[in-house]
Amino acid sequence: MITRRTALTATAGLFANAFTLPASNAALSGGYRRGRARLPNGCRLSYCEFGEPTGPLVFYFHGTPGSCLEAGLIEEEACQAGVRLIAIDRPGIGSSSYQPQRCILDWPQDVVMLADYLGYSNSAFGVVGTSGGAPYASACALRIPERLTHVAIVSGHTPPNAPGVCKGSADDAIAFIDNHPRLGRFGVKLISRRLDRRPDKVVEKISKDWTAADRQLVLCNPRYYSHLVAMLNEATQCGPDGVITDVRLLGNCWGFQLCAIQGVGVSIWQGGCDRIAPPSMGHYFHRQIAGSELTIDPRAGHVTMLKWHALNILSRFHG
Repeated sequence: MITRRTALTATAGLFANAFTLPASNAALSGGYRRGRARLPNGCRLSYCEFGEPTGPLVFYFHGTPGSCLEAGLIEEEACQAGVRLIAIDRPGIGSSSYQPQRCILDWPQDVVMLADYLGYSNSAFGVVGTSGGAPYASACALRIPERLTHVAIVSGHTPPNAPGVCKGSADDAIAFIDNHPRLGRFGVKLISRRLDRRPDKVVEKISKDWTAADRQLVLCNPRYYSHLVAMLNEATQCGPDGVITDVRLLGNCWGFQLCAIQGVGVSIWQGGCDRIAPPSMGHYFHRQIAGSELTIDPRAGHVTMLKWHALNILSRFHG
C-alpha cells in the first residue's frame, strides 16, 4: 500500500537534485536583478540576471526542482567571466505562469521570445542547462542552433531508459511522481510546509545521498545552507504543479533524439562522484551528440561540478 509517508520519502529523494542558491538580495552582489517578461504568446516568464550587463548573453536553465535564483551559486564566476547570465524560471516555477500542456520542445521558442524581449532579436546567445535543465538545453541545441553560440550541459540527467546509463539516486523518486502525481503534489506541499518549521529535518533527509564534496560545500557553509532552504521555497512558491509537471517531463520521452543535434558546439560536464547524475549519463550525452566535448572531474559531485568549473564553462561563451 502506498502511504503519505511513502510520498514524502519519494519527494524528498527528488529534492536531492536541488542546487543551492542565494537566500536573499543581501547574500548577492549589487549586480543581482529580477524581471518578468510577458511573451507574445501571452505567457509570463520570470528570470534573474547576474554578471556583466554588457557581456555576451547566456541563458541558464535550472535543475529539477530549482528556480532562476539557482544561478546565484555562480554569480561571482559570471562577473569574472564577463557574461550576462540570465536564469529563467520554467512555467509554473517561481513567478512564471503555469502551462499544464507544455512539452520540452516548446521551450526553445519561449527562449527566443525572451531573447527578443531583452533586445537580442538579431544576436546569438549561449545556453547552460544543469541537471534537470539538460533536456531544455538539448532541445535548444536541436531546434535553434543558428541562434546559439554554445551549449553547456552540466551534471545533466539523461532521457529515461537510456541504454548504457546507470540509474541515478533520484530516478526512483522521478518514476514514483510520474506514476502517482497526486501523491507527488502532496509530498511537495508537505516538504514546503516543513521547510517553514523544521528546515534542518528536510535538509537532513534530502542530503543523505549527496557526495562528501557536495555536503562539504553546502552543509558546512552557513550561507550555502540557507541558500538551499531558500531555493526549495522559491521553487514551490506558486504551488506544486510546476514542479510535478517538470518532473514528469524529465522522466518521460523528451520528444526528440539527441543524435539529431548538429550545427552548434556542445560541452558536457559531469562529476565523477555524482550519484544523482552518474558519469555514465555524461558519457551518454557525449556518444549521442556528434562533436561534443566531455569533461569528467573524478572529484566532483552533482553541485560541485558546476561550482568548481563555472569559470571555465562560462568562458566558452566569449567565442
